[in-house]
Amino acid sequence: MESCLRRHFPILILALLFADLASLIWLGRFVGVLPVLGLVVLGLLAGSALIRRSGANIFTMLNTPASDKKTVSGGAAKSVLGALAGLLLIIPGIVSDFIALALLLPAVRRRVARFFETHVSGDFTVHRGGTVIDVEAVEIEETPRLKPITPRED
Repeated sequence: MESCLRRHFPILILALLFADLASLIWLGRFVGVLPVLGLVVLGLLAGSALIRRSGANIFTMLNTPASDKKTVSGGAAKSVLGALAGLLLIIPGIVSDFIALALLLPAVRRRVARFFETHVSGDFTVHRGGTVIDVEAVEIEETPRLKPITPRED
């Protein structure tokens, strides 16, 4: 399932963008251009405020020592999903706005956070294998002079 999701993720993003564009065109025909532009600006302002608040929450969680790793990871997951909802609000379109508003609901946020906790596991440390070669650089100050090549005189 994971490789299938990786392979189809760019297609899903492209489909979301086309659905957003189509929804804006449909809504523009239905209610007019100015209300649609107002909704786009409102979404931009709300999304940027949501990203700012979620970023501040993530920053404070990273700076406070935690005794319970599960509590911090749950709060971090909620803040990351809030930032994702803000990003989706910034993207102009109705479909992405509905997905963002769904991500703001506590029940949906808990389920998505639980999904990522079960499917994305492991520590995010870098393990490098192989031989480590420790060297020091030596600076050569003098350039060697080569003798000019001349034909031999016999």
